[in-house]
Amino acid sequence: MEGDLPSKEELHQRAVEGHPITQSEASKIAAAESDITGGGPIKGGPASAAQSQHDKQQNFFAKAGDVARKPPGEVTKEDAAQVQSAEARLLGHHPGKGSTSASVQSLADKNENKNA
Repeated sequence: MEGDLPSKEELHQRAVEGHPITQSEASKIAAAESDITGGGPIKGGPASAAQSQHDKQQNFFAKAGDVARKPPGEVTKEDAAQVQSAEARLLGHHPGKGSTSASVQSLADKNENKNA
């Protein structure tokens, strides 16, 4: 039934690999899904997965961007926790070494030690 629509797994993998899922792309998937079903998008189908991944990406980009705009010496553990939470929701698991949230956590730790 899904035809040329990406699977939920494919959408998730693309998001994890850093491919932005745009609102336009999510809308096109919803329109194609509606054409295929003859009704609206399917609950839990590719359109809802695309919208969900888009929203998780936007949340992560917003949190990481807010921290990136701060002077490095002002990054806190709370900032690191917010970025880690958003990145974990996007990835579907705890971010590991080399992740954005690990870098922010490292900076926050250095700042806390410097100010102790």
